[in-house]
Amino acid sequence: MKLIIVSFFVTFSLFHYSSGDEKIGAWSIKNGRFIKNYTENDDLAALHWKTFYDMFPKPIVKKYIKKLVLISDGLDEKTGALGALNEKNDKWQLVLDTLDVNFRTTDKRRLRESVYTLVHEFGHLLTLNSTQIRPTSKKVQEEGEPYLTIEGETYKNSYLNKFVSLFWKGKLLEKWDVIKERHCFTEESCVEKLFGLYKENYSEFVTDYAAESPEEDIVESWTFFVLKKKIKNPKTIAQKKINFFYQFPELVEYRRQIRLNTRYYLH
Repeated sequence: MKLIIVSFFVTFSLFHYSSGDEKIGAWSIKNGRFIKNYTENDDLAALHWKTFYDMFPKPIVKKYIKKLVLISDGLDEKTGALGALNEKNDKWQLVLDTLDVNFRTTDKRRLRESVYTLVHEFGHLLTLNSTQIRPTSKKVQEEGEPYLTIEGETYKNSYLNKFVSLFWKGKLLEKWDVIKERHCFTEESCVEKLFGLYKENYSEFVTDYAAESPEEDIVESWTFFVLKKKIKNPKTIAQKKINFFYQFPELVEYRRQIRLNTRYYLH
């Protein structure tokens, strides 16, 4: 199982949810319905789930999210994660840090960052589910073939494959491949090299975290697409990445719904 992690509050990080993190509890989700564990943290988990469920298109959430996990590793460290529970990519778990994702706070900054985290994680679900990625035994991506992820091979017309075809061609993808192969055996080396990739190409990424991978790049760009105003005359590659999503009517509708559902937290 691979977990795709987002952490916004330290400069460029590649944290992964692991057994070493303090796990508060895990709850089953059935067809969008939260199932109690009858433990002291049921109410906290139910609030987190209701908030997530109320924000995003329910058909997608009901179909794919099967488990909620709450953790805490301290403030402003790991914020959330999304992980496939099987190789078919049709069952997923949502992992949230209860200190970082906090919708009971009166701190407006924390509320905005909590919304950002959830929109980001939903973006992973949107771009890596079973309609977008198919299982494969391939280990190497040949030139001209659909983009390969740890989850599998993207469909030709998937959001991620189209995004990679437009924005990760040529030297950028080659440099990223070299970094992953030669420098990502330790977290410190990996972070340093990927942050260097960002600095060399800063106008191509909406955040430094987006340079971690094409999977993170599309999701960070998605999050800006949802939460920011449309850019009328995009000039940089980063701006063009944000506007990439407007070509898909369903995503424009998702944006409208999510903005409506999150307006209370962002005003």
